[in-house]
Amino acid sequence: MAMPPLTLPGISWPLQATVGHIAVTTQSITGHFKAGAGSDAIVQCELVDAGKFRNGAPRQWCRTHQCYWGVNADLAQLEASGRRQCKLHDSPMGYLLYPEVFDPARHHASSLSLGDDGLLHLQARSDDGGALLVRTAMALAIDCRALPGLFHPSVVQINITPPAALAYVQALQQGAPLGCSDCGRCGHPHLDLGDFAQEAHRRHYCGNCGHDASRSAQAMVSNPLQRLREFALRTPQRWQQWF
Repeated sequence: MAMPPLTLPGISWPLQATVGHIAVTTQSITGHFKAGAGSDAIVQCELVDAGKFRNGAPRQWCRTHQCYWGVNADLAQLEASGRRQCKLHDSPMGYLLYPEVFDPARHHASSLSLGDDGLLHLQARSDDGGALLVRTAMALAIDCRALPGLFHPSVVQINITPPAALAYVQALQQGAPLGCSDCGRCGHPHLDLGDFAQEAHRRHYCGNCGHDASRSAQAMVSNPLQRLREFALRTPQRWQQWF
């Protein structure tokens, strides 16, 4: 008998994607996990209405796997299985359960960097007593609830996943014009990954709702981590280093 999926505090990410979804409205993920972290999770689809295809057929967007649902093959799969799942529903995902959730409003002298080992290195001092916090992790979350106005009100945290951190650092090193473009439909920030993080562009696909017609005023590589960097630069009493 197949084990039922678990809903746990966690972060997940597609192993191959050019659009990402790290500005999340929930701290939990649902799926099958073999350990506390890895690259072999099977995470449930999260499908939301995403307008229509060019032929007028309705389509949906999978926030989990970052792809559309609604073509003939998807409809055939639905009829055969009775389950509405995107084409990548059984693709292995990267994941981390019970991630560190860092609240920048409660810490100072904070420093976050991506090491040569591919891990995130966080160091900060607590406002309450000045205790030193030191963490090394493959992924972590930034609590956005104490940062009003930075992101859409529904965003509770920014999940710093390995592909998001790598794309961001590479764009910084290459001097790419970085920014953060918000979706014209749902207001969530856009994340460029893979080839889309290598060259500035104006049209951005939304990883939250699948809207594909948002355009930024200038060509850019969009990453929510850039908006957090700008916040860090505005608050040097809080942040010593942001990547």
